[in-house]
Amino acid sequence: MMTALRHLPIWLLAAVMALVSCDKQEDIDRAYTDYRQDIVTYLGLNAQGALFEYLGHGDSASVQLQSHVDIGQDVKTHQRVLLRYDFSDSKGGTSRDITVYGCNAIISDSLRRTSAPPDSLPRQQVKLRSMWRTGEFINLHCQVEYTTKARTFMLVADDTTLDKDTVDCYLTHDLRGEKGTFWRDCYASFNVGALWKRPSVKCLRVHLNDLTFPDIDFYDFIK
Repeated sequence: MMTALRHLPIWLLAAVMALVSCDKQEDIDRAYTDYRQDIVTYLGLNAQGALFEYLGHGDSASVQLQSHVDIGQDVKTHQRVLLRYDFSDSKGGTSRDITVYGCNAIISDSLRRTSAPPDSLPRQQVKLRSMWRTGEFINLHCQVEYTTKARTFMLVADDTTLDKDTVDCYLTHDLRGEKGTFWRDCYASFNVGALWKRPSVKCLRVHLNDLTFPDIDFYDFIK
């Protein structure tokens, strides 16, 4: 039987997790203790429930994750999401059944290109937690300053480097004049496949303005 999944904002989910961790109860729901959390692609709804695609680090083979929930209309097909789940089978392989505990939309976009000089791009600070590649996606977990208004948060490639073996990409972050009030978690996933597939491209170099590691200006993703 397919059930509807309730969406929780990522910051609220973190608060619930913190409260549970302080609880002295012995019988704690597995949804808060035994789970995986991955950025995956939502593939749509079939007769059984929502279907997702998981990609491991680098060029690992994809695994389809079959759930028995309907995640509703908040997430569109092929959008990247942060999925909290556990396997409900032990068969392994390229198709697995899962129990879903939470599914949250994240920043899901494709790599863009710009002819603007890099120094002119808005690059407000982030606090990097991790950045990694899975297949054609570069994924990012960081913290950003919270505002109540929309912001710009994109990964853009410098046009002048597109024909080189190393393509310079910049995390563009603009609060659009708003003042941040506190730091909160942010997850993003950018499809870089159009460039990654080019035989001439050997490296994608991602530049970001980072408070966590201020001495590191960029990270290289090498084929």
